[in-house]
Amino acid sequence: MLERHELDAFLTLAEELHFGSTAERLRVSTARISQTIARLERRLGVPLFTRTSRRVELTATGRRLAEEIGPEWARIRAALERAIEHGRGTTGTLTVAFVGAASGQLLVGVAEVFGERLPGWALLWRADGGTARARAFAEAAVDLLGQP
Repeated sequence: MLERHELDAFLTLAEELHFGSTAERLRVSTARISQTIARLERRLGVPLFTRTSRRVELTATGRRLAEEIGPEWARIRAALERAIEHGRGTTGTLTVAFVGAASGQLLVGVAEVFGERLPGWALLWRADGGTARARAFAEAAVDLLGQP
């Protein structure tokens, strides 16, 4: 099984094809990248890169591995970032119920400010009558009530 830092080093080097640029992007030393890749190649038992003093290239095995795990790793990282954002309250959905056109017009301006200040949040709007609105709020189906 590969560790996170190994995946990051491998995939970044596969993209950059330069140890110095990879180290800079990952904020580690060039020696750390070199050691990580060498250790990974020893563990897998196959070379992933060919190296000369002037160039770094993926081997056929390295290219195939990068093509297969790259998209999956990107999805895993994105899912983790979304989970962290959600846990910190920087993303989510706010459901707002309102009655009448006047409330709706007022809330349009609120929505613009809300979107600018909290871009990771979505607003869902519901035009409800008084009884339905109160019931939805009580059932936590609505987070905010707009009063005329």
